[in-house]
Formats: sequence, structure tokens, C-alpha cells
Amino acid sequence: MKDNTKVLKSALPLYLEGDNKKAVLVLHGYNGYAGEMYELARRIHGEGYTVSVPRLPGHGTNGADFRKTNHRDWHSHAVNEYLNLKSRFDSVSVTGLSMGGVLSLLLAEQFSPEKIILLAPAMSVSNRIFYLSPILRIFIRKIKRNWEPRPSDDDDRRFMGKEYWSYFFASNIASLLKLIRKAQKSLGAIECPVYIILSEKDGWISLDSGDLIQKGLNVPFRKVVLKNSPHVIVEGPEKETVFENVCNWLK
Repeated sequence: MKDNTKVLKSALPLYLEGDNKKAVLVLHGYNGYAGEMYELARRIHGEGYTVSVPRLPGHGTNGADFRKTNHRDWHSHAVNEYLNLKSRFDSVSVTGLSMGGVLSLLLAEQFSPEKIILLAPAMSVSNRIFYLSPILRIFIRKIKRNWEPRPSDDDDRRFMGKEYWSYFFASNIASLLKLIRKAQKSLGAIECPVYIILSEKDGWISLDSGDLIQKGLNVPFRKVVLKNSPHVIVEGPEKETVFENVCNWLK
């Protein structure tokens, strides 16, 4: 039987060529998709930067495809995307949302980009299922969770909601935890400036993420805490503040 997996249009990678010889790698989060980062990418591109928004393996397709991937796939894909940009541009900065922020920290440890910007980085997760996942994955493949579409959701988002956001995938969450723990150990080796944006109303990521990162770093660090944004802060009511802060930090 042939595999009918396909990439949704809104999850396709985005590449925008700039004119200032500098590039920015933009990474989406766990269970997220490239389209969530398009608006931020276009704002950064408007400042002259070349911007790449890759699609991480298993994302933007379907749940069965996602379950075949793990932290090694996500990390190695981010590394390859960074190296592709580094081979062409004088400097490369990295920004990532949630798991994308975790991957940004790992790239910073390994390559020392120009700067990194962490958007609601998943370094301290509020839901206890995440921390039980190494045990749960032995007994169960996925756990049903409540998800309801928004009136404004298009067909792609409704499909991803059914495939991704209606379940906790125990093995994949356990894999994300491995990535988080690896990033926690990497903090002391990071040499580039770090900027972090969190939100008080983030239902997934604790504000402790900022404290944890700050305590582990030995480099210039700046933190901003939003008041009213959900976890995907690049789509929330304070997204303009996020876009402005990211662009200003890159300058």
C-alpha cells in the first residue's frame, strides 16, 4: 500500500532572499507548522535579512508521519538548515518558538550564531503529562485531548487539529523532553547574546523557563514578559510587540 502523506500548503517551508548579507533561521515549535512563523519571517525580511523557515520532519503532514520522527530528526534538520545559511551569508541569527527555541539554544551551543531569540521556549513545561511521558510511552501510544477549531481556522488548521492537536503522542513528547534536557546542559557553553520573550498567559510554558535559561547563561541576556499572549505569541494580541522586539534585537 502506497504512502499518501503530503505536506499541507500552509506548512511548506518559506525562503525570502534579502539584501544585507545577513540571514535569520526561523524555527517553528513542536506540533506546530511553518505557516505560524510566516508573518514574523516577512517582518524580519522587511528589514533586509534573508529568512528561512523550514518545515521540521513529521510536522504539517499527519499524525502517523509525525509519530515516525523524534528529537534527532528535528535537531539534525535544524543543523542542516543553519549550515546551509552559514555557507552563504556573513552572519546567521536564529529565532525559534517553543521547541524551536530549544533547538535555537542547541544551535547556539554548537555554532555560536550572531544572536538568538527565544519565543516562549519550551524549557519548563506546565503540563505534567510531559514529565510522565517516558513511562507512559511504554504502555500507550497516544492520549486523547480536547481541541476545538476556531471559527477563523482554514481547512489546513482544522486538519492539523484533528491529526496533531487532538492527542498527546507519548513517545514524541518523551523525545521532546530529551531535547529539553540536552539544551539545559548546553546553556553554559553558549557564547552569543540571547533574547527571550515569554507570556504570563502561556498555558504551556512556565515563566520559570526564563529563569532557568538566565541562571545557566554567561552571556548578555534580555528578557521580556508579555501580559496577554497565548503560547503561540507570534499569532496573539501582542504579536506586533513581538515582531518589533525581534527586529530591534537583530539590529
